[in-house]
Amino acid sequence: MRRTHEYGLSVDIGTSNVTLHLVRLSDIHVVFELVVPNPQMQFGADIISRVTHSVRKRENAQQLTAFIRAAVQDGLAAILKQLQLDPATIRKVVIVGNTVMHHLFFDLSVSSLAKAPYTADAKAPVHMPAANAGFTVLQDAECYSPPIVESFIGADAPAMMLAAGFLEPRTNCIAMDIGTNTEIAVKSTDGVWIASAASGPAFEAMSMQCGMPGESGAINTVQIDQDTLRPKCGTIGGERPRGVCGTGAISALAAMLDRGIILPRGSLNRDLNSKWLSLNGSIAYYILVDNTASASGRQIVISQPDVRMIQQSKAAIRGVIGLLLHKARLDVEQVETLYVTGVFGSDLRIEDACRIGMLPRFPNATITRHSGGAIDGADLLMIPENRKKAEQLLTHLTYIEMAGSPAFESRYLASLPFPAQ
Repeated sequence: MRRTHEYGLSVDIGTSNVTLHLVRLSDIHVVFELVVPNPQMQFGADIISRVTHSVRKRENAQQLTAFIRAAVQDGLAAILKQLQLDPATIRKVVIVGNTVMHHLFFDLSVSSLAKAPYTADAKAPVHMPAANAGFTVLQDAECYSPPIVESFIGADAPAMMLAAGFLEPRTNCIAMDIGTNTEIAVKSTDGVWIASAASGPAFEAMSMQCGMPGESGAINTVQIDQDTLRPKCGTIGGERPRGVCGTGAISALAAMLDRGIILPRGSLNRDLNSKWLSLNGSIAYYILVDNTASASGRQIVISQPDVRMIQQSKAAIRGVIGLLLHKARLDVEQVETLYVTGVFGSDLRIEDACRIGMLPRFPNATITRHSGGAIDGADLLMIPENRKKAEQLLTHLTYIEMAGSPAFESRYLASLPFPAQ
């Protein structure tokens, strides 16, 4: 008789997308991955919009909870159907996500996150029958979610640190989950420090003039001819350009800085004369693709407001990194491991990020980039011993609040200009 495997379901609830892993419990092997849109997007692309909607009235919060639970259950149903599995084979569920996504999934109030000091009321790990979390077909499964760190650093942070190897004896590590809200953790022999950078939507490119997700046809690399300033753009899938994704915007800015198209203070250089630069009119911009070469028949550009938005986002991240390194009493030369995750972070060219001043250079660090740090950590949290270790790690963790911090503010302001070279 063929042995029936037992499985776990890992769920990373992102602001834009929800990632589900079906994990074979015997060896924590990912059997199936599914990514579905977060249906809460219709109530706002960012978490603050959803918090605002939620606190207006109780029915709104219940609506957001029902939407995300339905999306996860539909995803589970699709996986079970695809693999022809009995729901009874699912024994464990692990849920991770930022604080807002976590609270809305578990039907917890987000009112404390709507006003200063933006603290999380419910930070304890969640242990409950999966059926109580909306998984009506999983009557015998357990549901677990790791502790919330604080404020907007949610249950995805312990998962990310677990995936980044923070429980291993290695020292002097940095782990970053780059997105609308960027979580950054620094580990040294003296402890672990963590903070979040309000990096905004720039790196997901959705708020840029010609921004788009990292999909087929998105510009993801840019080179610029030194003499003519003509751009050469690479796209995901090699398709005709449809827009520019976050990594493409960073690549473009790095190349524009190298060619003097952007000045260190962030302004487009009005002393240049090129057909690829439009410096007249109310908004200046650099043309990445003209209308004859784009898939839409419209120009694809990097505008002055795009540059300013990325400038602010990269300064927030650089400021947090600088402050955490200071707290950990580390120099960049002492960092041994840099772990970068998030859909944006996994495709980011580290050299481009350093060129625009988003990251310092870590000359002695081994760099790992991976799209799913949080979901990989959720997979590992299927193991009870890992849960204990992750929860113990948080007891030795120091959370640093950036809001209202003069030390962060000074670093942020100092990080706003682009490096001259």
